Amino acid sequence: MRLVHLSDLHLGFRAYFHLERGWNRRERDVGAAFRAALEEAARLRPGLVLITGDVFDGPNPPSTAFLTLHRVLSRLRRRLPAVPVLIIAGERDSPRSPADPGPVAVLDNLPGVEAAAGAPRSVHLAALDAHALLIPFRVAAGPPFPDVRPDPSARWNLLLVRGRPSRAGNGIAVDPSEWDYVAVGGDHRAAEHRSNVWTAGAPERPGTCPWKEATEERGFLTFDLESGTAEFHPVTGRPVVDLAPVRVTAGEPETGTRRLREVLQGVPGGIEGKIVRARLRGGVVTPGDGVSQGLLDAVLRRAAHLEIHMEPVRSPDGRHPAQPAWAPDALRVPGIGSLPAVEPGASWGITLITSEVESVRARLAEALRRGPPAHDGDARSGQLRTDPHPPTDPDLALLWAGDPDPHAQIRRYLRNGEQGASGGEGERGSAARAPSRATEAVDALEAALTERRADWIEASGDLEVANLQWAQERQEAESKLQAYRERAAELCDRIREVVASEGEAECPACGRKLGEGYADLLATLRSEWEEVVQDGRWWARRRRQLDEKPEELQRLEEHALRLQVEAEKAAEELERARVRRGRPEPDPAAVTPGPPDGRVSDTARPGAEGLLRDLLRRAGGLLSRITEGRLVGLCVRSGVRVVGADGTARPPSGLEAVAARLAVHLAIWLNRRSGHRTVGALLVWELFESGVEELLRGVLDLLSDRKDFPVPILVVAPPTAAEHAPGVFFQVVELVATREGRPEFRRTRLARPVLSIVS
Repeated sequence: MRLVHLSDLHLGFRAYFHLERGWNRRERDVGAAFRAALEEAARLRPGLVLITGDVFDGPNPPSTAFLTLHRVLSRLRRRLPAVPVLIIAGERDSPRSPADPGPVAVLDNLPGVEAAAGAPRSVHLAALDAHALLIPFRVAAGPPFPDVRPDPSARWNLLLVRGRPSRAGNGIAVDPSEWDYVAVGGDHRAAEHRSNVWTAGAPERPGTCPWKEATEERGFLTFDLESGTAEFHPVTGRPVVDLAPVRVTAGEPETGTRRLREVLQGVPGGIEGKIVRARLRGGVVTPGDGVSQGLLDAVLRRAAHLEIHMEPVRSPDGRHPAQPAWAPDALRVPGIGSLPAVEPGASWGITLITSEVESVRARLAEALRRGPPAHDGDARSGQLRTDPHPPTDPDLALLWAGDPDPHAQIRRYLRNGEQGASGGEGERGSAARAPSRATEAVDALEAALTERRADWIEASGDLEVANLQWAQERQEAESKLQAYRERAAELCDRIREVVASEGEAECPACGRKLGEGYADLLATLRSEWEEVVQDGRWWARRRRQLDEKPEELQRLEEHALRLQVEAEKAAEELERARVRRGRPEPDPAAVTPGPPDGRVSDTARPGAEGLLRDLLRRAGGLLSRITEGRLVGLCVRSGVRVVGADGTARPPSGLEAVAARLAVHLAIWLNRRSGHRTVGALLVWELFESGVEELLRGVLDLLSDRKDFPVPILVVAPPTAAEHAPGVFFQVVELVATREGRPEFRRTRLARPVLSIVS
């Protein structure tokens, strides 16, 4: 008997910002790969189909994911009506709450499908003389582990499980000799662990950085139980292209354009419809500094997606100084309590610190920022420090505490850098000579500016939410309309087939000839077609209504624009007051090579110019990864501005402001890391607000690159972060209230389950 093994479908996965017939383009790619895989599987006529987890990309998949799954399985059912489909839940489609069965549990109601989402399940297939044991993620994630045993009365014994096969003694114990086939899910590449223990991989590349897997084939497996042999079947997905680095020079876009064009012309088959990453290497801050925007726009129109990375010119060895290797046993949060202890010798990775309540997350972030942890070389102290020495360096304090205003953060960073380079006096000594009255005026204006910016940020957030809701409603209407159109087309084709074959038509359920039931089937199909057409017309009208921007959204735009103007005026007044005081702070706007010409102002100071260029280049590259290419750079002109894919610079709002703040924070961290001082930990606090889910995948994918961030990382974010990237976190620590009302930390380990292979 031959069986088909698929895994990690990630239906409902969405990335980038391109739509195709109302659907997210990458969602269509993932669905198309699944459809192609089962089409090929049906051609091979297997006796059984196994799907080992991560059927959906999240525990709350969109309706389009269910629609894709139902269509593909229905098509398989029509071609092979007697073939059972066995499914287990994975990390992504298992909700955090044990009381929530999740979307995979719903699949058990589909004809011919047996699914396990929460508890282990034995399935006896009498027609095949086979027994299958289904172990979903929740069972494999932690003890107590079930006793995994085959059924000696069955001819074939199959095991479906999530995890990483290992010879370690922890995890679910599996003896391959007791099973005819062990189907493992959890890795996106196909792999053989024993002759009858296989990981199937994924049919597509679900992730924000598919270039990491560009050279790896994707597909599914078939396994012949009689001969004990496996065969990998590749599935063709959307091509991924990682261009060779292009050296560019600020202010010389003609040279950079010529070089990039030569690299593009060397891509076999061109870039049409492909996912493309371009890397610009040199002293540019935004892509428009080194390459013609016209060429970038042309690539954007032709490629399925373009992501631009700006890379610094590396030193000859290209290496960073070594980082401290230590792991604290706990972490004390000032004013709240201590995080649970970690086992001795454990290596910290990324830790999610969270709470269901946003105000509590805000308090957690503020407590961690105000009380920078420190490492004193003694793990027993339970203290986590940011440096092996007392944190006297102002950059380290700035790095940990951050600043809600990235412009102010950049100013402080430049001031610290200039003072450190010149060995001059500190901020306190110069401030002592400033006139007290002028200082008071500056302080008052700073407070007023902070208040105005807070109002503007709040209004921008409301505007972003309203815009997002409007876009979601339009996309939903477009998706519904497209779904009804496709269903109507399917029904039309079916009606034509029935009419053409008359009494010779076959029943879609049992495959037998209809005979006298021909007229009833035809009437049913026509009735269903009329209903679908009627509903489709309603959604078409709804889609036309949503083309016009709502009045409430227009009012929010006017309000946010008015507050932005007020904030800019307050910033100008503050700068004039600082000049009058006699101690103007370094102004990044005076040294920023912003678009379009990339020239540096004559008033730029030699030390600040290079420091700012390097910082903005790093921050711009990080921003591009965080936003999945929506934004491609940062510049500073009367405040921090983000640069869109079209080359235009604008003040950030909503999620853009959060992404810009985080990009500046991480850029400062990387710059300090490349100096003579090392930083022992990283705190990411900017993501504590609700509504940041759109950024989480890009941020976590970035932070999980351990060669750039080889230190413990603390992320304060909503609990949904664990669902966006369950395999990324070393642990999740949640602040909950006890029965007595006291705050208490509760830890959950989220590492991928381990399968202990018994030799």
